[in-house]
Amino acid sequence: MNRRDFIEGSSKLALSIWVLPSFARDWMPADKNERIAMGTVLFRYRFKQTKPKEISTITNELTLLDVPAYYKQRFGMRQVEFWSNHFESLEQPYLTQLKEKLKASGSKLVNVQIDSDYDVAASNEEERQKSVTHVKQWMDAVAYLGSTCVRVNPGRAKGSIDQSIRSMKELAQYAKSKKLVLLTENHFGIEMNTDLHIKIIKEAGPGIYTLPDFGNYPRATAMASLEKIMPYAYFISAKAMNFNGQIEHLSYDFDACVQMAERLGFKGIYSVEQWSPDYLDVDFEKVADWLITHVKNNIK
Repeated sequence: MNRRDFIEGSSKLALSIWVLPSFARDWMPADKNERIAMGTVLFRYRFKQTKPKEISTITNELTLLDVPAYYKQRFGMRQVEFWSNHFESLEQPYLTQLKEKLKASGSKLVNVQIDSDYDVAASNEEERQKSVTHVKQWMDAVAYLGSTCVRVNPGRAKGSIDQSIRSMKELAQYAKSKKLVLLTENHFGIEMNTDLHIKIIKEAGPGIYTLPDFGNYPRATAMASLEKIMPYAYFISAKAMNFNGQIEHLSYDFDACVQMAERLGFKGIYSVEQWSPDYLDVDFEKVADWLITHVKNNIK
């Protein structure tokens, strides 16, 4: 690393740490083994809620209640990320069961991705308010489960930036009251414009951070876009996409993405994930092993 890269990386890391709330700074992982989590999106084929049409009968079906023990026993993963589509309920009895399963396996819920039907950038004020209320209900559940973070979409692609900022400012305050870190991913909405994404972070904060996803930008501009939002990152979705039968990643240089994040001073958690619009007939346990290995090989 040359002097310029060192100074640039150090200054960006200083910025990232400086803006973290006190409860978030206390959570930042201390060593390499604590810097990897696994999301349930990776095994979506095995959940009845997200089973692809190509599968008629699920082999080894999973539920969220199974995940903490399964991830720990098979992969040695104690840090888990849940997808909202895999929840069976937000009612107290179910959430209590889920909380007990996390505790029994010694696992930690580090993030929940909220992808239910809402649009906090809606121009229609009634729809915006309804969406904010909906997200707050999810935040209540996520906080009860003891999650560190919650990922909220700041609005659909053609939404109002002013409405998004208004909503996210309110949600940032609510997240703080629940001791949650609020994350916004580059997730195919209004925030896919990196300048707007950063504008939302700056104007709706403090208390909002980016969640860079390796796979969501167009490949031609992906690295430049990721580099732009990385200084505001608290958590990373270390996503891979297409694999062949030999478990070789075909879509882009995954290792280079991790290396870039490390070079820019990211010190948080990488949550390993796979997603592709194409149906993949592969062994997803082996995909998980590949992801864990490739993150470990590239972090400091």
